[in-house]
Amino acid sequence: MFPSVTYPDLEFLFERMTQKTLDAAFRPGGFFLDVGCGRAVDAMQLLSRGMHGVGVEVSEYMLQEARRALSENNLEMELVRSFAEELPFPDDTFDVVYCKGALDHFYNPQLAVREMSRVARPDGVVVLSVANFGSLGLRLGKVITDRKKNPPPGPYPWDTPEDHTIRLDHRVMGTLVAPFLEASRVQGESLLFGLPGWGAFLHRFPRPLARGILHLLNLFAGLFTPYADILIWRGRPKRPLPRRSLYERKKPGSSP
Repeated sequence: MFPSVTYPDLEFLFERMTQKTLDAAFRPGGFFLDVGCGRAVDAMQLLSRGMHGVGVEVSEYMLQEARRALSENNLEMELVRSFAEELPFPDDTFDVVYCKGALDHFYNPQLAVREMSRVARPDGVVVLSVANFGSLGLRLGKVITDRKKNPPPGPYPWDTPEDHTIRLDHRVMGTLVAPFLEASRVQGESLLFGLPGWGAFLHRFPRPLARGILHLLNLFAGLFTPYADILIWRGRPKRPLPRRSLYERKKPGSSP
């Protein structure tokens, strides 16, 4: 999905996704749940800022890596192996529940969002950040590539990766989270990733100038959210929640 060289646009995209997701999740002294925590890189930033938390991950390898990273950084956090669709926590447990970049990998994303809302406290917040496959850069990239007589071989950034179970964009995300989050707010970050030649073009400039261009474009990502590269949804959990059975058409596998 990504080029072999980390061009300024991709670097900027990842930085903004991480920074703004954690900004939205931060509550001084709060208790958080990181769903799909991976190596706990993001969680460690919140721990270092005085929060307390739990990480959930289905991969035992990732959990081992997270334990190693936490130990190396002298940080403590409970790590739990679980599917996002069956979170093993009581209702109303966490001040903040967040999931960065993992929602479209889950077997049943909508049931996972319901679970995240369930375990969040009524006055808490759920934060979801995802790659937007309806972004302006990906749309233009596909149009430009389709019109070439001899397009370069794929895969392309706008192709849905094999490890994704759903193709998320602004409309799909809105439909997905609406039953479970109220007073939700969506934030757009980064613009034009996926436009052919864009990263290589920026790579020619001195780094400060390239980043200045990206920051300027990021202002437009905030104004025209449906076309941004990254979408960050933030909202309070709804009460009461819709019945779980309504969203169990797909079920995750047996408990790991």
